[in-house]
Amino acid sequence: MKPLLLTAAATLLLASCASAWPDRADPGAITDLPPRFQVLDAATGATSPVAGPACRSPLLDPRDGTRLRLLRSTGGLGDYTPETTPRYGLSARQALRIDCNTGIAIGAVPAPR
Repeated sequence: MKPLLLTAAATLLLASCASAWPDRADPGAITDLPPRFQVLDAATGATSPVAGPACRSPLLDPRDGTRLRLLRSTGGLGDYTPETTPRYGLSARQALRIDCNTGIAIGAVPAPR
């Protein structure tokens, strides 16, 4: 009985992790975006273009200095939350999906709980 309970618990845990990454981003839900976000070096304040597959944090809106914090990432995509909300048309329960190779916003996704 104990192995069956452990197997059931492990299955439930894996299923909850798998469902944490939303497959679709809604591009129609976002507004007022920069062409590309930049990487902010928090120690020096220097900014640089986004490059490479790694999702960096924080990102910066070069137009007004809004910082975005990485919530989760996979496969070169990152879900970010702006430090000030509402922003970019996002609700308090949404995150902004950004292509970590280019710094270009893709769309809105549900934020992790």
